[in-house]
Amino acid sequence: MRRPLPPEVSSRLEGIRPSGEGYIARCPAHEDRSPSLSVSVNETGKLLVHCHAGCDQRAVLDAIQATPQMLHGDEPEQRDEGEWTPRGPAIAVYHYVDEQGTLLFDVCRTADKQFPQRRPDSAAKSGWSWKLGEVRRVLYRLPQVLAAVEAGETVWVAEGEKDVHSLEAAGVVATCSPGGAGKWRDEYAAALKDANVVIVADKDKPGQAHARAVAVSVASAGGRARICEAKEGKDATDHLRGGNGLADFLTTHEPEQAAKPELALDIHDYLGQADDEIQWLIPGLIERGDRIMITAFEGFAKSTFLRQLAVAAASGLHPFTGEHIEPLRVLLVDCENSDRQTRRAFRWITPIAHEYGGVIPRDTFYPLVRPEGIDLGNDEDAQWLLERVTAHKPDLMIIGPVYRLLTEDANNDVTIRKIITALDKARTAVDCAVVLEAHAGHGNGISGRSTRPLGSSMWMRWVESGIGFAPFDGTDPLAKTPLQVVHWKPARDRELKKWPDVIRHGVPDRDDVRREWPWVEDALYGPGGTMVI
Repeated sequence: MRRPLPPEVSSRLEGIRPSGEGYIARCPAHEDRSPSLSVSVNETGKLLVHCHAGCDQRAVLDAIQATPQMLHGDEPEQRDEGEWTPRGPAIAVYHYVDEQGTLLFDVCRTADKQFPQRRPDSAAKSGWSWKLGEVRRVLYRLPQVLAAVEAGETVWVAEGEKDVHSLEAAGVVATCSPGGAGKWRDEYAAALKDANVVIVADKDKPGQAHARAVAVSVASAGGRARICEAKEGKDATDHLRGGNGLADFLTTHEPEQAAKPELALDIHDYLGQADDEIQWLIPGLIERGDRIMITAFEGFAKSTFLRQLAVAAASGLHPFTGEHIEPLRVLLVDCENSDRQTRRAFRWITPIAHEYGGVIPRDTFYPLVRPEGIDLGNDEDAQWLLERVTAHKPDLMIIGPVYRLLTEDANNDVTIRKIITALDKARTAVDCAVVLEAHAGHGNGISGRSTRPLGSSMWMRWVESGIGFAPFDGTDPLAKTPLQVVHWKPARDRELKKWPDVIRHGVPDRDDVRREWPWVEDALYGPGGTMVI
């Protein structure tokens, strides 16, 4: 049903004409030669706008001088005084209707976020039954969803009704299933047959699992489902209230394309391709797609070096010399330390980048702290990592330590193969380099220990480059500086990748000396710890 626009709105729009259940007009927020603004009024009297050219919704509303009444309408589902429910007064009531708009049941929301459900019951004194029984379950806003699918419009799926209203206010058709996370039924996907769907996952484990289940269900009905998450806050409402637009949601999963047979190239065509040059991320150190493992003995500050690597790469600096490079997008997944510990460490290391003239740009460096660890042998956790990488699209992912990425035997090849598979899926999804932290193996004494990683020998076959930090033989292991850099798995292009032979602690902050990175190259020593004269 098309509802008339407020006269003060229609008078400020050019080229306005009916379209579907609303109108289309030239967008007043940009030079719009071909009408690209959808505008309509919903059943509560709320004004809905959406610029298909990508204008920010707030810019459009400001251009047409929208009033608060236009933005909120009557909103009859909001109950300020509270309507009785078995779980306390309702602050909102959401109506679930069938294709013709006939009420099937209500979902009530209480102030403490309980959601009792009721259905019309003429035999009850109150007119309601608080048990749904066999009443048909449907998607929220079902008539609008069906109309959008028929018109070829994208439908957004949120976790709850509040987020549906927030998305509608942003100018799109949105829906959810009753009951929230984990309550999706495959029968709901029938309304989304062959549709383009965007699923907004709440940023928690139940919300992410729910979004994956919805995506699978939609795909089984022939639809194409993309999963995204809020750039700011936990859900769609937080994201939009933070001033972000629809285009600012972070995509964590794209619908898979139909598989095509992979045919081999003729050798002449294969050799004719010009993509075999090294694509340096950090010149002379790390190239795109690298698989690098960093090991050290306990307490030898490999975590500090990896934080240094992350800060340097994101701020456009070489991690040892401080020379300027192109800033990289960095995702650091710390599965050992707490948020408090990690923040303290970065508050100490990040200012050192300024000493070298580096600054970390916004939306470049993403520390992701999971002190409880992740089990990459588990499909759900492996998918979680893939979604993080898909959302942030890093050039460089630093992750570890290895023992916090699994729950099974680290010496079991089957276990390690699962971890490797999960890392490779994430790495190849965005063509990033992976730097993996691991503990060195044990020995009969500090000087006799190997820098090779603990666990399965499969790591030796997977890593492209294995690098260990270790004390020199005969030196005091408690001094922990300088350290030799041991290539326990030399890179195939080692002559091009110039890691230092020896590293030492950087110079601390002094009045007359610039601070250095926590670990810097020690030019006084050469290979084997020999003094350079």
